[in-house]
Amino acid sequence: MGDAVVGAVLRAAREQAGVSPAQAAACAGLRESRITRLEAAQVRWAREHAVALARWYGMPDREVEELRHLLVARHQHAVPDYGTISGPRLGALEARAVRIRVATQTVPPFVWGWASPEAAGVSAGGSRPWPGCPVTLIWDDLTLDRGYMDAPRTAARLRHLAALVDAEVLSFRLLIPDYDVSFEPVGSELTFADRPALCVSEELSLVVYSNGPRAREKSALLDRQLAAALSPQESLAALRRAAERWSCR
Repeated sequence: MGDAVVGAVLRAAREQAGVSPAQAAACAGLRESRITRLEAAQVRWAREHAVALARWYGMPDREVEELRHLLVARHQHAVPDYGTISGPRLGALEARAVRIRVATQTVPPFVWGWASPEAAGVSAGGSRPWPGCPVTLIWDDLTLDRGYMDAPRTAARLRHLAALVDAEVLSFRLLIPDYDVSFEPVGSELTFADRPALCVSEELSLVVYSNGPRAREKSALLDRQLAAALSPQESLAALRRAAERWSCR
């Protein structure tokens, strides 16, 4: 099995350069179907093919060198997509996801720079488009009590999140931790139709991509937390009560 991050990086670079899969295959001396399977992480990249294509696509030397590190056989990569700045790797992965699940302790509902979808009727300053797939956000009850800068802005963030749920562009679930199930803010899980699932978390301002066994562990944690969470209706009611409490402070 190949690496979903490497495939996403090279596919994004190829599309940005205006190169077709057939042209990429001719450059690398491969079949077009092989390029498609490599980008979908169905087979492993050969280092010489990946680096040659990266240079042909016009990737900067710094990104080509980073790609060399990504090609090392391992299951966790830390690459510099910072904070809410749109990262080409993360954006390319989100655009192809068929499901995204997020467990986080941050108040903003826009994870790593998402802008609100127009259907929500609420504007937001994120730089990346809202994913075109179902998105589920999992919080614990303590997250509702954490403030964001000040009470008015916290209330506004919570009301915004409720608006996204009302517009049916986001599913919100609230977990009340107990001795059996604790809350684990594992970050995002991206599920794809044509490649293994990938988990993304933020660690010390770096976006860390996990696949293979580590991603499966995080996916299992998300399954357990969702199974123990309040229903969507109960979760939304708790969110609205929290917004009202912050509005009165």
